[in-house]
Amino acid sequence: MIEKLKIATSEDEVYFYSASIEKDTENGCIGHVRGDFGKDGEAFWATWFEHISSLKTPDFREELGAVIQSLTEQGVLQNRSCMHDFCIKHSEARLPGARHSDVYGFCLQTEKYRYYLRCFPRAGDYNFYLYCYARPERLTEQSRENPSIPVSPKKKTEPER
Repeated sequence: MIEKLKIATSEDEVYFYSASIEKDTENGCIGHVRGDFGKDGEAFWATWFEHISSLKTPDFREELGAVIQSLTEQGVLQNRSCMHDFCIKHSEARLPGARHSDVYGFCLQTEKYRYYLRCFPRAGDYNFYLYCYARPERLTEQSRENPSIPVSPKKKTEPER
């Protein structure tokens, strides 16, 4: 079951943009979808950008299709006008460090994956980026099943004093 979108927190901001291969590996970034609604705001154009190919499993591909369908049904990916209305209703989702003031961030999690949707409901630019990540516990499971899949390194902690 796909849950409804939630407003992203400031801690989530790092997940809305592409990072180095090291960070992508650490965070379990499978890839992202970049899309727009065309000149008239009614089309749906999307391109997939792979980050870690070994994480793009058939299970993930199936779920990604369901997530995009759910986001369309929720209105945010229906067309540019619906995206604009959705973002205005959730003005607290504005991403403060974004290039433009009209950039919004949402997230959702499923049992195995995390999704971060960055919206820019303006004509003449890409309207959304959907970044897809394996959940940390899923990375560990997949690494055991397939040793070629990198496991994110443990975060370093300060030594006790």
